[in-house]
Parts: sequence; structure tokens; C-alpha cells
Amino acid sequence: MTESYDGLFVGGGHNSLVCAAYLAKSGKKVAVLERSSVAGGGCSTHEVTLPGFKHNLHSNYYVGLERSPILRDLELHEYGFSMIFPEFQQGCIFSDGTAFVIHRDVEKTVKSLERINKNDARTYRDLHVKFTEGMLDIITSFMYCAPLPPEELKERFAGPLGRDFLSYANLSMYEAVDQHFEDEKLRVLFKLFLGSFTLENTPTTGIFFPRIFSRIASFALPVGGSVNFTRALERVVVRGGGKVVTNAEVREITVESGDATGVILDDGTRINATEFVASGVNWPLTVRLAGEDYFGGKLARAALEYQWASHGLCTIHLALKEAPDFAAAKYEPDINKTFNIFWGADSTDEVSECFETIHEGELPKLMGNGGSNSHFDPTYSPDGTHVGYWWPFAPYELKDGGAEAWDTRREEYTQHFIDSWTHYAPNINHDNIMGSYLYTPLDIVRMNPNFVRASHHVGAYIPEQLGYNRPHPDVSDFRTPIGNLYLCGSSSHVGGAVTGAPGYNCANAIAEDLEIDRFWAPVETMMA
Repeated sequence: MTESYDGLFVGGGHNSLVCAAYLAKSGKKVAVLERSSVAGGGCSTHEVTLPGFKHNLHSNYYVGLERSPILRDLELHEYGFSMIFPEFQQGCIFSDGTAFVIHRDVEKTVKSLERINKNDARTYRDLHVKFTEGMLDIITSFMYCAPLPPEELKERFAGPLGRDFLSYANLSMYEAVDQHFEDEKLRVLFKLFLGSFTLENTPTTGIFFPRIFSRIASFALPVGGSVNFTRALERVVVRGGGKVVTNAEVREITVESGDATGVILDDGTRINATEFVASGVNWPLTVRLAGEDYFGGKLARAALEYQWASHGLCTIHLALKEAPDFAAAKYEPDINKTFNIFWGADSTDEVSECFETIHEGELPKLMGNGGSNSHFDPTYSPDGTHVGYWWPFAPYELKDGGAEAWDTRREEYTQHFIDSWTHYAPNINHDNIMGSYLYTPLDIVRMNPNFVRASHHVGAYIPEQLGYNRPHPDVSDFRTPIGNLYLCGSSSHVGGAVTGAPGYNCANAIAEDLEIDRFWAPVETMMA
């Protein structure tokens, strides 16, 4: 007998689970179908070095999630999810032994930055007043609503602060940073920071600067591992009468008379959906699963032309006897206790050269962000020990050997990453390291094929794929030309990272279409 549900979710990443949780809590009978043995997508925590040492392989920094409606609406604290907000939020280390730290407290940040550049310290305070105090709630409201067409967006941002915000869309990433900071060290931090979101120095990417700046001192660590976020969401789904089914790869989204009616699994199992199907996998895959012909030539071509990030990350994970001790702690003692630390670059030229080298298919001078979660949450490692990680930028395919070269040269690259880290933290050495694991761009795709070419934000952040254009203007409202088929994954607005916004926004679209009596109050876009 064929199983039947009110709604089905293709893919079990956090956005599918967010959407499913809202609808299950609304009384809908739903099932989330996940191809792998564990749901959660990029919210994954594994013991890849040694037993007892927890490593978040993808999402680690939860940025601004505490201001989302999701935690409140779904009462995730009741289901085992919590976060820690370290006092020392961001840091940047340089080869000359200097460093600075961005604190939760803006005045403490200013004091740290004054040692680098007094003008830039004042600028930081001014930007904090403008974007963190003045626009954070406004920016958040636009994340948790369907994206607005450009003309309507301009109307909403018609005030002085709003016009200032939109002016960043005329800038590249570097232009946005450089117009504010005069010292290369501050510039390097923000350029590495934006690069970690898969951004590069292309037109209009400056619009990310105010969004990121507004949250720069709001980074949180999920207690016990990133997986606990999606475990909490699963519990909400199950408590609402839904199911999360693993090892269930969807081969086809079935369509009859122009409406989505269910799915066929890889093993031939049919599952019916009487009211809706929501796809949490990437946009091009969704089109293939449902059938290109149902989308029409324009959208089918757009799906084929959808672009992936032009750089990825390669992570070295370590099990350590002692936490990393950076040489720069002699200059800035708080750096060792900082949550998100960038190192490896001293100038814009080095950052630019890094990405140019990646585009050529070669491993660049290593630079990126990392830290030690066990500093803040001792459950990440056994008593008295620590975990460490570093996420340098890297290409998906290497010029010599393609993506498979990550396997053949794993041992060589593992040592190279460790040696590069040792240059900044001398105790990252043989005596201190108990175990290591290099998580390569190829490994990213193996673990989560939704991250095509290791594009961990599920699509490039380019003008054609931002805001109202993500993934395409004709489907930016989370609905598709196929009746009852919705988009709830990170290739829709607002993109990747653990925000839950695509899932939340899709839940609102489904609730509106099905005239569901919502238990939650939908976020309304604010004026700026």
C-alpha cells in the first residue's frame, strides 16, 4: 500500500526541517526524506579525529540566529538546542605578531582596534551605531520575508539609512570595505571574513557588507555540536506527528495534470503527497527531479546555467592535548580566547592572489578562519583536551589530477596545513597533536552532494543569484510553475548559512496557499 502524507520534503537539511517543523506543528502530516543515514545536511558533527572529539564539519558559526523567529516559534530550547556567545568574537592575526579582537562589547573592540589604527577604531564604532544598532532588526526582517522586486525594495528603503544601505549594491566587496577602513589589517579581516561566505570581489557584492557587519559580534556556538540544531528540529517534526526518513533518496518528483503529487524513491517506492511537495535540495536538481518540461524553456535554461561558488574550503581538524597558543597572544592576550580567528594574510594583494591562484586550480597560500570550540564548550572534547580547526580557502578541482587529487595527496596536504598553522601557533606540533583529519572539498561533496563543487552556500553569490534573483525572479517567492511544488532550500533567498530563512519563508508561502491558521505571527518587512 502506497504511503500518503499531506506534505513531503525532498532532502533533510536544516531548511527542510525548519519548514517541516512549522507545518507539522500546524497539524499537517509531513515526511522529510533524506538520502543519507543522518538528517541535517550541513549541520553535521562527527568524531573524525579520535573518539570523544567533536568536529562540526560544515556549519560552526551561528550568525544572528538568536534574532530569527524560528527559535521562539518552535521553542527549540525545549527540544535540547542552545547556543553560547563567546565574549571574544572575531580576531585577526598577522605575520608580524600583531593581532586585534572584536568583542561583544563595542567599546572593548574600539580599545583593541586603537592599537592598530585610531581612525579605524572610530569608524568601527560609527558603523556599529549605524548597522548593528540602527539596522539589525530591519535587515533581519528582510531575511525572513520573500524577497522584494527592486522597485518595491527601493520604496521600503527610501529613508536616509535605507538609501545608505542600498548604496552598497553599487560597490564590490573590496570597495565596500576600503571606503571605510584605511589600515590594511582591518581591510584584510573583512575581506577574509566575506570570502568565508564564498563571496569574491565582484560587482554588487558590497551589499553583503552591512548585513555581515551588523552581525559581526553576534556569532554563537551550538552547544554539543551543530547537529543538535537539526536534532531539535527533528523532535519538533516528530512531536507534531511527522516523520524524518533517512536512507531515502528521491529519484523523481511526480507530477500529474501540472501538480506535484508525490515522489518516487531510488528503490522504486512511491509516496504520495495530497497537498504539497517542498524541495530542500538545490534548484537545478529540483528541476531535474520534477522534469525540465514542466518549468518551460526559460527556467529550464536558468537552472542549467545556475552558478556555483568559484572557491571552497578545505579544513584541517585536530584533536589536541592543549588548545592552540598563538604567538600573537604576546601582543593581544585575548586572541587565544577568541571564537573566530583569521590568519594567513597580511594584505589585500595576498587575499586577491589567493583567489586568483584558486581559479587556476592550484592550492594557494593558506589563509582562512579557525579556532577551538572546546575553549567555550567542554563537551566538544574529553576532559583536559581540546579540538582545533582551520578552514583555508581552496579550489574544488586541482589543476594536476582534478578533484581526486585531494585523495592522492591527502597525507602531503595534511602536513602542509599543519605546518602552515604552526607558523602562527608554535604548539601545533607533533607533541600536542593526538589526531588529525583533512576534510577536503571532495569530501564535502561526498558527504553532501547538495553542495555541488563544494559550494557550501549552495550557489554563488553573484548579482544574478542574489535577493529577488535567487534562484530566479520567476521562482523567488518559493513557488514554482508546478502546482503544489515549493522551494525551501539554500538556493532560494537568503542563501546559505544556518539562518533557517529559506525554510521559514517557504512555510509562510505554503501556509498562505493552503489557508493554514498559523500559530506564528509572520515577520513583516520594516521600513528604513
